Amino acid sequence: MEKSGTPKKHVQRPLRILRPLFWWLILVLVLYGIRTHQRLMEKTRLDFTVTMQGQPHYEASTTFDGKPIISGQKISLGNHTFTVTLTKGETFSTNMFVWYGEHNLGTIDLKRTMGTLSVTADPPAPFIFIRGPEWSVTLTNSSGLTQSVPTDQYTVESRYTHWDRTDNVTVFAGSTASRPIAPRFGAVQLSCNQSDATFQLLTLDDRQEEAGGFPDLITQLPEGNYKLISQHHGHQRAQTLAVKAGITNDNPVEFSYGAADLETTPSGATVQDADGREWGITPLNLTELLPGSPRLTIHLGGYEPVTLTLTITANQTSTFRTNLVSVGYTAGMKSAREFMASADYGRALRAVGDALFAKPDDTEALTLQREATGLGQIQNAKMLAQSGDYIGGGNELKLALQSLPDNDEAKQLIADYKPHEPEQIERERIEHLNSGTNTFNAFLMGQSDAELFDSHILKTTMPVKDVEAAILNALRIPPAFQVTTHNNPTSYTFEIGAVQELSTYLATSAGRRQCFIVGAQTRPDETQIIYKVLEYKTEAQIKFSIGNLIGAPVAVNYIPVSPARIPKMTDKLIAQLQGGVSNLTVRIQGAIGQTPAPPVQSAIPQ
Repeated sequence: MEKSGTPKKHVQRPLRILRPLFWWLILVLVLYGIRTHQRLMEKTRLDFTVTMQGQPHYEASTTFDGKPIISGQKISLGNHTFTVTLTKGETFSTNMFVWYGEHNLGTIDLKRTMGTLSVTADPPAPFIFIRGPEWSVTLTNSSGLTQSVPTDQYTVESRYTHWDRTDNVTVFAGSTASRPIAPRFGAVQLSCNQSDATFQLLTLDDRQEEAGGFPDLITQLPEGNYKLISQHHGHQRAQTLAVKAGITNDNPVEFSYGAADLETTPSGATVQDADGREWGITPLNLTELLPGSPRLTIHLGGYEPVTLTLTITANQTSTFRTNLVSVGYTAGMKSAREFMASADYGRALRAVGDALFAKPDDTEALTLQREATGLGQIQNAKMLAQSGDYIGGGNELKLALQSLPDNDEAKQLIADYKPHEPEQIERERIEHLNSGTNTFNAFLMGQSDAELFDSHILKTTMPVKDVEAAILNALRIPPAFQVTTHNNPTSYTFEIGAVQELSTYLATSAGRRQCFIVGAQTRPDETQIIYKVLEYKTEAQIKFSIGNLIGAPVAVNYIPVSPARIPKMTDKLIAQLQGGVSNLTVRIQGAIGQTPAPPVQSAIPQ
């Protein structure tokens, strides 16, 4: 038994030694297989080029099993579906089995998708223009076409003599896109009883379709309404013309004339139409007049123009006679009535005065004169009342009743204005009392130095106009003031501004005196005079100059003589300040007849 077991042990020992080597060999083979698969899969790619009718199309959509793919992209092994789609191109699709290595499908040339375009024209169109991105055609005198064309959007433009239209047509693959052109046309036969007449045929929006002479046959007119303008020897007729499809529409035009004989007393007058064209001198025979009521104007020097409305009947001669009237009377009355209609009563009075000069004591003119006078005074009364002058308005109304004693409006207004008179009297009294102060304050606005100097006031019984004239004369007394401002803000106030230059012995500026004077009639027996004197000294602009050293600088600045501007007031400056006020006060007192005295200070706001 021991001898038989010994060989078996010797066999198992080598097997145990080779077993690890065997497993290692299997692992190596597996790893080699994986690496070989990876290396081969790197080379497993799909190459292709897409064209359409031989032209590359990079916007083509390519998918591999429904997922986007580009040429040269790696693909997996097995069965797959490759699809190429392109707008305006037929779709390409194929099933394929993929094994290791490159798969080159080469050039995939897609076919252009096609459809059918059918255009029909009834009646045949002189021109049909079909335009698309890749295909276009022009047809002349054609009933249309049926054509296989690339799928796309097309513009179909059809043109007839008096009609055109543009349509857009989309052609889809495998189907027919139809576009019928079927305008509704008619014809019109134009005729006229005057062979040398002409016409214009217009659409309702004034676009010309045809023009020429009679007779004429116009075909291929779209159904609808038109305007026909006919002319003969300067005469014009306009009418609406209706065109119905499928028939010839007759439209006769007639120019029927009448005549007129015009006579004036005196003769020799010029006849003009409404457009200012002269037709001749009376007596005048007019022919070729259209039936109707033309307006004519007759002119003769020294006589009023006369406007006539004639009544002209076809194939008849009418006679018109008129007496011409003097220009002065007719023009005056006509203008007066026009001014009365526009409530311009002042000009109406002047115009009716011209009429009365040409025809004195004319009853109609005198009546119109009284009416214009009374209504004008009522108008003035309303304007015065609107401005607050009820007293003046009442006075105007009383005058109006003298011309129009039965005018109810004037009577009512007098009653309406009467209650307002006391308040107007009080308002005017207060306005007059404050007019001097208010006017003076307004006069000094903008004078920045005025607040540095005192205001003064004087009163007199002289009327304000006399005071104004007297002060102006007083300012001219040497050494004179130069008046720079002279205004009358109201009828009872005045403003005067004046300047007096002070000179050195070398005739250069030593200072300036500026005065502001306001006068106001504050009461019937009182005029108030408010004034202010502004004194200035000079200061050399260049301190170290010869002129300044000798006391006569050429270029100077003006400094207000006031403690607010000059802290150390010298006796000379105080004397100048007082002398300026005294000088003006004496002049004003002398002007109003008062004994010169020191000016009275006022509590007027500075």
